[in-house]
Amino acid sequence: MTKAIVIGGGIAGMCAAKVLADAFDEVTLIERDRYPDVAASRRGVPQGRMFHTLLERGRREIETLFPGIHKLMDERHAPRVSFGFNCALMTPRGWGRNLPFPSITSLFCTRGFLETAIRDHFCKEERVTVIEDATVAGLTSDGERACTGIRYKVRGDDSEHQMPAELVVDASGASSHAPSWLTKIGVEPPREHELDPLLTYAGVLLKRRPGTRFPKHWWWTHGAFVQRVPPRDNKGAHLIRQEGDLWLLTLVAGDGFDLPEDIDGIARFLAQMRSPLVHDMYPYFEPTGTYSRFRLPKNRWKYYEDWSDPLDGFIAIGAATCVFNPNMGQGMSVAAADADILRRCLEQTTSPRELPRLFFREQARFQKNAYQLACRNDLRFDSVQGKRTLRVRLFNAYRDMITQAIAANPALARPTGRVDMLLDPISRLYRPAYLLRVLFAWAFLRSRQTPDAAARVAPEPPPRA
Repeated sequence: MTKAIVIGGGIAGMCAAKVLADAFDEVTLIERDRYPDVAASRRGVPQGRMFHTLLERGRREIETLFPGIHKLMDERHAPRVSFGFNCALMTPRGWGRNLPFPSITSLFCTRGFLETAIRDHFCKEERVTVIEDATVAGLTSDGERACTGIRYKVRGDDSEHQMPAELVVDASGASSHAPSWLTKIGVEPPREHELDPLLTYAGVLLKRRPGTRFPKHWWWTHGAFVQRVPPRDNKGAHLIRQEGDLWLLTLVAGDGFDLPEDIDGIARFLAQMRSPLVHDMYPYFEPTGTYSRFRLPKNRWKYYEDWSDPLDGFIAIGAATCVFNPNMGQGMSVAAADADILRRCLEQTTSPRELPRLFFREQARFQKNAYQLACRNDLRFDSVQGKRTLRVRLFNAYRDMITQAIAANPALARPTGRVDMLLDPISRLYRPAYLLRVLFAWAFLRSRQTPDAAARVAPEPPPRA
């Protein structure tokens, strides 16, 4: 009988366990929290009350793993958001282009809501056993660079238990203790790259005040985003519709600017934004949850793909290998896509020696696009300390050019949207035909627009096309 262990019961862990159940006789998932009985954030997910979205790539992967979850989310009223169609977006250059058709949508809901919907499907998997309130103390090894299982403790029980397995999957997220686990069994962990975005987030769930209605000309029925402006703007905010009657207000503060300590300071913070839109929407709502603040961890890449001598029988997945600034909403979608990569690798081999090498290589090939997008976006701000190579500077200048060119040719938005939704790699933006169209549209716009007119920002978005 073959056995696999998954450490971490979040989205990455549940998706990985679902995939492993098709390749192993038995799968055990170890979760340090106890799953809540209702759709709520787990104690071990401090960012759970902040902004979350499921990009199109993640939505497709999760639907493939858990057929019917798409319908379940619709039945539970998780909204689909399309910028420029039902959600206003103020980019660093002003209001995003209002397209005459909905672009690729994103699924917006609370983290706890999505995890609960996945768990409702996941719990039906007969070959997966879930152990809650359990903490992994370390890995076990045969002394020959092969992982043979884990050591763990259950809350309320002082004794330490061992569980053998042919494969151990670390899906414990950004707080993964894998480096110390590896060190304790005499294995040097992979090197890392870090980039601190110096951001703090705050969030609070809201609901519409009884009897209130938006003005008729407010076409942004699902919310508004006001992004920060590089290189020195420190304030951003999102007010986005969630499942049911809930809305989520998220405040973003860069280095050198403090977020409000409590709900009473929110209105003052919003009044300092470069657009009054979120501030004008805020009086239509009242708090229905706890105001929470969260200091963002560093962007972090663990070079498992370059590990000189990988540990047989051990892989890491999702945020246990790569952590992103959530500004682009990539984390959950990357975790789901990583599970699909694991599925495809398992179709080629289940060898404890060959699987880690194959998986880490394929995972890195996909994740590098999301990581580069996140880091290059952060490096536009002066407060972020990191190497601004020529490639980084050229890419950011090119993305800025694309944003301007879309104003002259809206069709250019779809390829860059597919990259942001993780459907296509960054290289898609450098195809000669697309590059020429961007240059032509950008030159056309520059020839007909003065710098003052291009920089003008209205208090509210223009009417929807």
